[in-house]
Amino acid sequence: MAYNTRISTEEKATLLEWLKEGKGYTEISSLLGGKISKQRVKQIAQQYRIDAFSIKKSNKKEAISAQMFAKFGERWQDKEYRSSLIYQTMRSKFNAKRANASRGKWDFTVDFGTLTFPSHCPILGIELNYFTDGYAQEDSVSFDRVDSSKGYINGNVLVISWRANRIKNDGSAEEHQKIASFLQQHSVS
Repeated sequence: MAYNTRISTEEKATLLEWLKEGKGYTEISSLLGGKISKQRVKQIAQQYRIDAFSIKKSNKKEAISAQMFAKFGERWQDKEYRSSLIYQTMRSKFNAKRANASRGKWDFTVDFGTLTFPSHCPILGIELNYFTDGYAQEDSVSFDRVDSSKGYINGNVLVISWRANRIKNDGSAEEHQKIASFLQQHSVS
């Protein structure tokens, strides 16, 4: 696709508003009818020192908080109540994972009490969302087998983000190190 590098003053003003709302670079490029690339949108964001990603993340966090407040009311502000909800949610997910593992080839002998439920993914550092409905999202919690060749056994299971689990999938530490080295050598400043 051939891109123009110029947009009108009105389109630029609209682009800046979209960035301030937290819209993504690809989304803005599409909204402008593909006149400019997502890379150009990123350059404009950097020029005006607008961190659209942080804005989007903050908006999402506020939306989740509002959704939880709407669902649970004033009790959502109580840390103990939230902790009990996380416990109930994770217990339910744990039981679903155990049932799923029993249909597959993996042993499932991990004790629920040995697991820790962090607020942030220990790999990527993103805040975990324990209350996603339906399909997994990037910040959904996931039970990860540290050593993919072993089952869900004590010492081999961590709670991490779905995104980290998806990235990690079945690659070895050596393969991931090779990918990281390659990306560091070929990164564009």
